[in-house]
Amino acid sequence: MSLVSWDERRPFTGGATWLDPCVMDFIACDTVIPGKIIRFLDQHANVAFAGLRDRDLVPFGHRVSGWSVGADQRTMTIYVPGDFTERLVELLLENGELAVTVEESGSNETYQFKGRYRHHREMQENDFEIVERVRRRFVRNLKELYSHAPDDVLKAFVSPASLAVEFDVLEVYLQTPGPGAGTRLIPPAGA
Repeated sequence: MSLVSWDERRPFTGGATWLDPCVMDFIACDTVIPGKIIRFLDQHANVAFAGLRDRDLVPFGHRVSGWSVGADQRTMTIYVPGDFTERLVELLLENGELAVTVEESGSNETYQFKGRYRHHREMQENDFEIVERVRRRFVRNLKELYSHAPDDVLKAFVSPASLAVEFDVLEVYLQTPGPGAGTRLIPPAGA
């Protein structure tokens, strides 16, 4: 599988692409995922789901097996199981928008990351290690609730990933159930 970018499919005359976050919206240039949320993603979160839509805005959901934040703190990469990749890539190339919701089951701390597709690629060795860490966190967390559940059954909930999808994070929302759920954190509401 080769590297494919949304931007290469939709050229913009003038040097930038029409989906370049810095052209499309000044806020996106300042979007940085806060360290507190990065720590949550790296150390606690254990369940994720990606929401996309087609050109007619019909929604589709996709399981996510893992995630990582880019060194620039402005991008995320999600790791998607093979059963879901064909339709996912089709939708990303059609629309380019996606929302990824990541949660720690048990505490229900949850964040949603909305953004624009950059590209997808085959999984690399480090990506598989990230997915395995998420799987271990998921099993450890659920064992606290279901101590008699066999590890193999719990491990099966986090499917092996076969595709990495990188996207620019343009907005971050608090989705933890309770007061404040749905509040836009980044950029701050009213910005």
